Amino acid sequence: MALLLKLDFSKSILLILFSGMLFSCQNDIEQIEALTEDQNFPVQIVRDGTFHYTQQGKLRNTLKATFLEQYEGENPHLKVSEGFTLFMYDSLENIEATLQANEGIFIEQEQRMEARDDVMLWNLEGEILRTEELIWQQDSDKVYTDKFVSISTKDGIIYGKGLVSDSRFKSYSMKNLSGDLYVDDPAKKDSLNGSEEKP
Repeated sequence: MALLLKLDFSKSILLILFSGMLFSCQNDIEQIEALTEDQNFPVQIVRDGTFHYTQQGKLRNTLKATFLEQYEGENPHLKVSEGFTLFMYDSLENIEATLQANEGIFIEQEQRMEARDDVMLWNLEGEILRTEELIWQQDSDKVYTDKFVSISTKDGIIYGKGLVSDSRFKSYSMKNLSGDLYVDDPAKKDSLNGSEEKP
């Protein structure tokens, strides 16, 4: 009789332990699911990648990224860090402009790219825009910033706070303009104040 009671007691202990393990596993799974819901993890990570974007069979952009993370979910986006270069092409697939920055994010639903930290944009004329943040609205093909900007041209350097341009940096306007333009005749050297628009 004592042996039978001992066996039943042992079975009860095993049943309690097993139930506890199941309950513990269930809690762990629920915690993991809660964590993955709260935190948006990348679905793809690429190091030193080159990505080509086409439109109607023609090359439009090439992105060279040191470190790229792709996120999905409610707010799908691409995040680039450690430096990237974006080449923009014309209809004949010649490079029209080059954008470079340390960090960037492309928000798919809004068709918006934000470049940050040591941003530079070159155009065909050799002009170089420098700023700390530049936003490219892809659907309207506008590039803009409200940060401090400088534009190096063959005639000098122009400074301003705020800029609106097309993505190829062909036509742009600046606010709070200042700087020096250098010309052959020193008597005609201009110091700019106000705003300038380049056609």
